[in-house]
Amino acid sequence: MKTFHLWAFAVVLLPLAALGCANNVPPQENAKATEARIKANLEKLDPEDRELAEEQKYCAVETTNRLGSMGKPIKMMIEDEPVFLCCKGCEKTAKQDPKQTLARVENLKVQAALAKLDPADRKLAEQQKFCANDTESRLGSMGAPVKVMVKDQPVFVCCGSCRKAVLKDPDKTLAAVKKLKAANASAAEERNEETHE
Repeated sequence: MKTFHLWAFAVVLLPLAALGCANNVPPQENAKATEARIKANLEKLDPEDRELAEEQKYCAVETTNRLGSMGKPIKMMIEDEPVFLCCKGCEKTAKQDPKQTLARVENLKVQAALAKLDPADRKLAEQQKFCANDTESRLGSMGAPVKVMVKDQPVFVCCGSCRKAVLKDPDKTLAAVKKLKAANASAAEERNEETHE
């Protein structure tokens, strides 16, 4: 009878253990305590790594896990790029597909930068997606996008150094933004169609 209980216990315990890092966050922790714990764990990194981890904000594998929520973030290099993980359990997955991991990190940085904008501006920046001056530079890839008013219309650029360029030729800038928004809307529509097929 004892053997059966031990076996049943193992059957229940092993799948829970296999869930890994997602379940290591303390239950019922209030938001203020969570933020304090995350901050304390991020402070364990050297200043340069801390800044990079704060730009990434979430684990490169478990993208819903905040860096610092499970202890000091793990730093690894993938194709000479620093990547941060929530725990050692994510290292193997991060190494399996380096390009996908780096793409996830880029997207996490962009989302964290866009989150610094107020909701209305964020929506506009997401519709535009790319810088009005350097149309290959994704908004958020260089920190929070910069809002510039061009003929009373909000336009976003990737950084402060693009501000002068978009003001130099307002009509060209507004035409570029219109084209960017149309291309982004078309791409979103195609993704929706693929999802529904």
